Amino acid sequence: MRQERACVFNIQHYSLQDGPGIRTTVFLKGCPLRCRWCCNPESQDFKIEEDCGFDSYRQMTVDEILKEVEADEVFYRHGGGGMTVSGGEPLVHDGFIIQLLKGARERYLSTAIETSGAVSKKLLLEAAEYLDYIYYDLKSMNDKKHKSWTGASNKQILSNLKVLVDTCRTWNCPPRIIVRTPVVPGFNDTKEDIIAIKDYLKSINQADHELIRYHRFGKSKYEKLGRQYPMGNAVLDDKKWEILSSL
Repeated sequence: MRQERACVFNIQHYSLQDGPGIRTTVFLKGCPLRCRWCCNPESQDFKIEEDCGFDSYRQMTVDEILKEVEADEVFYRHGGGGMTVSGGEPLVHDGFIIQLLKGARERYLSTAIETSGAVSKKLLLEAAEYLDYIYYDLKSMNDKKHKSWTGASNKQILSNLKVLVDTCRTWNCPPRIIVRTPVVPGFNDTKEDIIAIKDYLKSINQADHELIRYHRFGKSKYEKLGRQYPMGNAVLDDKKWEILSSL
């Protein structure tokens, strides 16, 4: 059954962090992971948290979202931007996300997605047909540590990434796949962790890889939700970041 609406918890205009050019980022609610460092804890549950100070939740149709995105079209034409879909995990919205990406393509909008990879392989490949950029999180090669810090195994994520890279390589005009690794203190902030990820990417011929520095911007959101910030007072040392980002 086609999903008619999805819960949007933010539409960020004039974004410079979620793909090339000036972009409009659509954040969809709901995620299968529970990463301790998540900066959007309001995105995790599918249900809407009542009376928590978040007043931007909207149940929106594909057409309603695209109408708002198209309002920024003048910026895309001159700056090479477009629409990025994020979350939460946008690919848990099945047919809705396909219709949204397909509709954007029909309107000649550049499309990008930010995904954890902890999703249906079939849906991931179907979505890739309508994407110009795929930002794919790869957090750790250590499955035990991955389960402890995100609430889920990394096996599906690794398997999906390999299939995605292999499949897109056969297409005439494949999306660009950029793997991102958030560097989180106490989790994956060692040379061994980062080198293990880089070695895996070499083994599957995935070239584009970015490290994302840990930050605490989402801490106040946990307070609004009445939840304790899972990372406590953890910080990422400047020198350690410099070493890891140079690997």
